[in-house]
Amino acid sequence: MVNTRIAVEIQTRINELKSEQVQLRTFIDSDVARREALEKAIEELNWVLELVTGGKDESA
Repeated sequence: MVNTRIAVEIQTRINELKSEQVQLRTFIDSDVARREALEKAIEELNWVLELVTGGKDESA
């Protein structure tokens, strides 16, 4: 039960970061570092989500 709640919170944060990432696509190259930082954060949170859920995708 706790893992499910954690997984939901992580998935929510991933979605927030992805939304921010999409908005950055319209800006100039000076935002490349920010976009890369967002990509890294999303990758790390997806990794944690996989650990928490045991490899099951609970967002589906």
